[in-house]
Amino acid sequence: MSGQSLTRYSLAFVVLQVVWFGQPVSAQVPLPSDLISPQVPHDVPPGSVASIQDLAVFGWREFIALNWTAMDPATTEMRGRANVNSNFLTINANSGGSYPLLVWQTYRHKNELFPADGQTDPSFDSSAPPSYKYRFPATAAGNATYNLFNNLDESSEISLCQMFAHADTRIVYEAKVNRAVFDYANKNGLTQCDKNQNCNVLFTTLGNTINNLAQYGGSCKTDSSTQIVSLPCGDATMEGDAGEGAIEIKAAWRQLTDAEMASGRFYTRKVIYYQGGGGSQSQGSQQYYNAVFGLVGLHIIHKTKSFPTFMFATWEQVDNFDDSTNTNTENLTFINVGTTLPNIPVTRAHPIHSQILPVNDAVHALFKAQAPNTVWQYYKLVGVQAMPMDGPPPSQASSDTNSYYYLANIVVETNQTLQNFFGQAPTGVTEALKNVYLNDTAGSPFQMGGCQGCHGAEGQANGADMSAVIAFAPFNSNNGAESIDLEPEPSLRSYRARTAAKNLR
Repeated sequence: MSGQSLTRYSLAFVVLQVVWFGQPVSAQVPLPSDLISPQVPHDVPPGSVASIQDLAVFGWREFIALNWTAMDPATTEMRGRANVNSNFLTINANSGGSYPLLVWQTYRHKNELFPADGQTDPSFDSSAPPSYKYRFPATAAGNATYNLFNNLDESSEISLCQMFAHADTRIVYEAKVNRAVFDYANKNGLTQCDKNQNCNVLFTTLGNTINNLAQYGGSCKTDSSTQIVSLPCGDATMEGDAGEGAIEIKAAWRQLTDAEMASGRFYTRKVIYYQGGGGSQSQGSQQYYNAVFGLVGLHIIHKTKSFPTFMFATWEQVDNFDDSTNTNTENLTFINVGTTLPNIPVTRAHPIHSQILPVNDAVHALFKAQAPNTVWQYYKLVGVQAMPMDGPPPSQASSDTNSYYYLANIVVETNQTLQNFFGQAPTGVTEALKNVYLNDTAGSPFQMGGCQGCHGAEGQANGADMSAVIAFAPFNSNNGAESIDLEPEPSLRSYRARTAAKNLR
């Protein structure tokens, strides 16, 4: 990198540290009176000048609203709606069953948005349980049912690594979208696919996409003139669905030990998971199972008017990793896939931002004051991202700057590549990849790291806004679910099969 580029990056980070990271950490974090509310917040109140603490409080408001008990679709024919007569803090964490459901659990699974037969439901709402349709369907093991809302069909993190707790307990994932994403995709023809997965999508060729991104990337404009997917933005001035904006969820689950199950420290539900076969590579030998798993990680990404490249917030169950001593308390391990990188011991590469910690303390204190045994006191916010930054950070950058830039969840982005993601370049190209475009913003495009940078590289660069679910569509449900016992090489082949038709860089 040239000296001129280093100077530009360093200057940018000096300015951003004043705006984002130079603000004093409050000993007593003021929390809004409506923090514990079933109403999903539509935008960050201070707007684009929000501090890290402002973003953290907004993130907790999202977490609370989306983890509120949902209206039962079977009796209300509604999905993604909170039961306002329920209590977030007293939800039964260890029911051992599939109910009560949380709001985000009744969102549409990525396989419902892009089923293998191309027949996406016309309405986000439904009274029936989900219907998951894969090109190579699994068979039921014993009395297992497919009529559950948590379908854990991903067993690696974007093929780069497989992750485990207690050395050999696999961590598995699911991705879901809210009403705004589902309705936008249907309205704009993204889901019009035939049985051969030929789709009437808005994706353009890579060259045209980059030109369109320069003009429309990070825009709240939703009509087809953008030539790219431009999901709706949350707007605090608009009530109801119209103002909520696009929200996507990624959840990480695993089987718990007997002691963990009895501890009351994990939110648990009955889930679908898969064993046997080789995912898309082996027809007829894969089976699906049901078991009670524990929630160990949760990503929430939300497109708002203040942050049209999405506000990213991510949580972990507190026992995943002891940040006070930097101790790997759950014996987290990972296997790198498709790379010669060594499988090093797990540690958090970048400590949690100093402005996040007092917000967590204040929120947990409020939870325990109102419900001393609430399971939600055992989940911590580990970071937020909103305004993209040009990077990577210079060597003298503060810990907080690195924490913001390289945002990662230790059970979702465990390995050294994902914890230090700073963009990537196409094969044979030496310059840095500018992976996040923000319309009408000085410095755009940015070389962004962490969650936002990854979504920029995989979503926005393919004309799919910041949505990896849409960028991979419909190929992520065109083959098969990934098995929990899948070995590294079949897992890599499965991932490559899902993404082969996309020109990802």
